Amino acid sequence: MNKISRSGLALLLTFSGLLVFGPTGAGCDSPTEVNASCGSAGGPDSGLEGGGVAPSSVVISAGTRTPVAVTRSINYWQWAPTYGDDISGTESKVAPLGFSVMRVGGYNNDANAPDPFDDAQLDKAVAYARAIGAQPLIQVPLLAGPDQMPPTPDTAAAMVTYANVTKNYGLKYFSIGNEPDLYSIQGNLSDSTLPAFPGYLPADYCASARAYVTAMKAVDPTIQIVGPDLSYRYTPNNDFLTPLLTNCGDLFDVIAVHRYVGSSAQASIANVSKDVNKFRSDVGALHALVQAAGYGAKPLAITEMNVDYDALPTGNVPAAACGTVPSALWAADILGASREVNLWTTALWDLADDPGWQLGFLDPPPTHTPRPQYYAYQFYAQHSGPSRLDVTTSPDGVNVYASRNAADDTTQAVVVNWNTHAIPLEFHVTDLTPAPAPATFTLPALAIAAIDIPDGAAASALVYGAAQHDAGSGAATLSQGIGPLDNPDAGTAPDSGKQDAATPPCAQTMSPTPVITSGGVSMSTTAAFGTGAGRWGSYSYAGPGQTPPSGTVTSDGNGIQIAASFVLPLSPSNNYDGFGLYYNSSSCLDASQYTGIQFDISGDLGACLMTLALTFSDDVSTANDPGRGRCMGTGGACLAPEVPVTQTSGTVKVPFTSFAAGKPLAALDPSVIIGIQWQLSGPYATPDGGGGCAASFTVENVSFY
Repeated sequence: MNKISRSGLALLLTFSGLLVFGPTGAGCDSPTEVNASCGSAGGPDSGLEGGGVAPSSVVISAGTRTPVAVTRSINYWQWAPTYGDDISGTESKVAPLGFSVMRVGGYNNDANAPDPFDDAQLDKAVAYARAIGAQPLIQVPLLAGPDQMPPTPDTAAAMVTYANVTKNYGLKYFSIGNEPDLYSIQGNLSDSTLPAFPGYLPADYCASARAYVTAMKAVDPTIQIVGPDLSYRYTPNNDFLTPLLTNCGDLFDVIAVHRYVGSSAQASIANVSKDVNKFRSDVGALHALVQAAGYGAKPLAITEMNVDYDALPTGNVPAAACGTVPSALWAADILGASREVNLWTTALWDLADDPGWQLGFLDPPPTHTPRPQYYAYQFYAQHSGPSRLDVTTSPDGVNVYASRNAADDTTQAVVVNWNTHAIPLEFHVTDLTPAPAPATFTLPALAIAAIDIPDGAAASALVYGAAQHDAGSGAATLSQGIGPLDNPDAGTAPDSGKQDAATPPCAQTMSPTPVITSGGVSMSTTAAFGTGAGRWGSYSYAGPGQTPPSGTVTSDGNGIQIAASFVLPLSPSNNYDGFGLYYNSSSCLDASQYTGIQFDISGDLGACLMTLALTFSDDVSTANDPGRGRCMGTGGACLAPEVPVTQTSGTVKVPFTSFAAGKPLAALDPSVIIGIQWQLSGPYATPDGGGGCAASFTVENVSFY
């Protein structure tokens, strides 16, 4: 994970009296969804119909036993002394959870910041991993070595030498770098919101990885390489993985990627409760890509995962963000589904961290109090066996993950109730002779339970939900029978700060024409294109101390001539300027009938770097555009998805699916577009500063295609 945030711009512009905002972000979920984090109470359903109390059936078949190979793993984060070392002293609470691998990686280890992961820190990490019974997975850096110099294959070989020769640890697993699919847009050591390596491609990673692996295996040929630890670009429409596998897939013994549901602002109950189905689909698509590349026999792993990936907002924590009870329901879902989809392991990010993150399942010292996700892991460690069983019947909003214990004398089930009401469940185990007696338990709203049904004894259950969270008691015994059914507030942490009202979806206007820049006219310092409902305005902006670019309508009225330059010295806080077009309406533009956006470019970018962004409702701040924005944050929390532009002549065509790295939604929703933007920055000559540049170029015939 990159524990960083891209900086955002909040640009207030006016055109014909309409407030319009530039590259910020958006929303709560899909444009048509009303959910708990945006203010509505409730989850997947609204309660028992008719007030009946008859239990719903859960039928588990013990006829087919499928061996389970997937394991549970964890990420070792907040080890840095600068962060206060939130991990030391947690061994006794973590060991019972049965983790197989402990990954020591992420942006901090890739950049060796804020503290170096040196030999002493490696010793400490290995000792911790052994104390909890896990195999260490050590990440070697690509951004900076422990000495803050550019790392080399010798840097990686030295880590293997220290671990497995000098200390004789016999470490088995190593990885190379962290989330290289983000290097072209973030990871700079002086400002991690900027590119570490502009224009970074899969071939660049493969060149480094091959040199690293050669050097590392020269020290110890028995080590295994896990990676490439991509952030999110491993889907058919946004595929950094296939060219990487084509060039260097032979280097990896385990193919590993990362997966998060979204940002904390997206963590509504409605969004998170349905993620388990998308998880299965995502893993299936990953399997297909790896199979197509010729590596289908290699195991797959999710080496980072969680409900969200960023720090919690201040004062308005969505109902299913990390640290809430619903985040534990999500963890229980993903752990159960992982046992179905043939993964090598899944690894939660992370062990323990500060309250502002809540990504870890333990509080920081001195208490190290377990957070809700801890109990999902505890249930699987203590109440799931080595062979998976089929669940043939379960009610809506209830997910059941069943297994047989190692002794093969007990049926076990982890049960997730996403309903916003308590629900009585009658458990039946079939295909056993004699069949165990049915057992009825009433699960509270938004809670998880661990059910044990011995072949010849009474069933028992544990539960974790809002009542246990609020009492700080941990999992509690759940008695058999039909219990209280009213519990409207279950599953929400105290003072969770849910929004007062749902942000309405952006009204949509179908694009009357694919053409954007036609009939252009200059209007003082701005320009306008199109007529009537197809009207577009323009704006320019710049960092502090910089001059916004000038834009002049071309003689044919079909484009803009843009001129920009930067005043030295450049720093991360002022190294940007740009020119944009916005749809001049109170509605969003629905361009979903098209595939992407295109434009003709000519002229000279000089040494400047350019990105193209499309702003859309869900990544535009509600504070900046109250009528159309749906992102509950501001600044860096709301960012338009973007793509680098390196072409300086001819027609540039960019599919909607190529836009990435937005916040809170990474991908573009073309049905609610607000604007288009070309942003420039100067090249970074050193880790601490940038070089100047000037650009003069024309974009014409901008249109959807």
